[in-house]
Amino acid sequence: MAGALEGVRVLDCTQIIAGPLSASLLSEMGAEVVKIEPLEGEPWRLQAELLPKESRQFLTQNRGKLSLAVDLKHAEAPELRDRLIQWADVIITNYRPGVAESLGLGYDSVRALNPNVIYCECTAFGNKGPNAQRRGYDIVAQAVSGVATSNPHIRDGIPQIVGFAPADLVTGFSMAMGICGALYHRALTGEGQRLDASLLGTAMFLQAGTREILALDGETRTSWLAQLDEMRSRGAAIDELYAAKRARAPELAGNVYYRIYQTKDGHIAVGCLGPGPRARFRQALEFRDPRYEAGFESTPQNVRRVGDELTALCEGKMRAESTDYWLERLDALDIACGPLKFVEEMASDPQVAANEYLVEYDHTLFGPLRGPAPVVKMSGTPTRVQRASPALGEHTDQVLCGLGYSEEAIAKMRDGNLVG
Repeated sequence: MAGALEGVRVLDCTQIIAGPLSASLLSEMGAEVVKIEPLEGEPWRLQAELLPKESRQFLTQNRGKLSLAVDLKHAEAPELRDRLIQWADVIITNYRPGVAESLGLGYDSVRALNPNVIYCECTAFGNKGPNAQRRGYDIVAQAVSGVATSNPHIRDGIPQIVGFAPADLVTGFSMAMGICGALYHRALTGEGQRLDASLLGTAMFLQAGTREILALDGETRTSWLAQLDEMRSRGAAIDELYAAKRARAPELAGNVYYRIYQTKDGHIAVGCLGPGPRARFRQALEFRDPRYEAGFESTPQNVRRVGDELTALCEGKMRAESTDYWLERLDALDIACGPLKFVEEMASDPQVAANEYLVEYDHTLFGPLRGPAPVVKMSGTPTRVQRASPALGEHTDQVLCGLGYSEEAIAKMRDGNLVG
């Protein structure tokens, strides 16, 4: 059976993570994706190379695509570029504002040649405002948005970021979602449109702290900002800033219901959201929580004191028994829980195998690869990994033939260093 996006043609003019991921996700739904790369390859190919022009990072973000290596700055590039624009249903870019325009790939230029195109641009900070021209990656988005400071870990006085590039990855999924919506709209109306996404916008969306009840939270935020400004003005260390932030949420000190515990022989994650699961957790560990009882004095000092005492109590109880013991006991009370694992252990995990969450496919240079299956399974229009990530320029001849170029014309382009 064909994928939901069978017949949709995507021109992927992106690099690194967010943009490439969005195009790869579209390929898993059946789209034909041509990745445009400079003759030397995009930077992600050159990051910790396993083979020349091949890196683990590139393999991860670019499976399912055809690779066309082309110098878009070449004097003879415009004719080929324009054919590609006219070929595409969807064009994705993630240049800094102004770069796409200099290459003839800005929205206005693209729309003039292909009025019904769906054009999706991803930037670091958005295409307006004082930081629009700044280069940025996931680590910068985490830092400027508050994601980094929402992670409580500090090492040698340096805040630690979330390691799996959340702004990049969620932006990639969001772009793919938006493009699918735009394709549906075009199917109904015949109209194309422009889509804009940014790492900063995604990073803001990810955080609960951006969601305010204005009548209740505004004063709290203003008070914290004043304290933060005062502390920074006197050179407070990051540890002090984090401690001040934690002090404003004393209930976090006693978060015994949603955390990872050490057991006798490992670790276990426990999640109890809502009064029912929390009551069952107290039953499982045989303790009482005064904070849920009538008459509790809910001053910040008392909340913190009781929270610290409960944390020590629960930690001690969990360490006294094995992970398997606690899994059996918590499962019996219908409490969400699971053992702590490393990702390498998941290759032989029976739950992963039963749901086919890992699939195998072949790479031109590396041979067999194994990686995550498409995140969403569809019964009528199945998702699938079309192919592994392409070698640099692996499909140049195939793509150009599909655009109507003869073998002689392609050979001339290659001899002139227009394509590779």
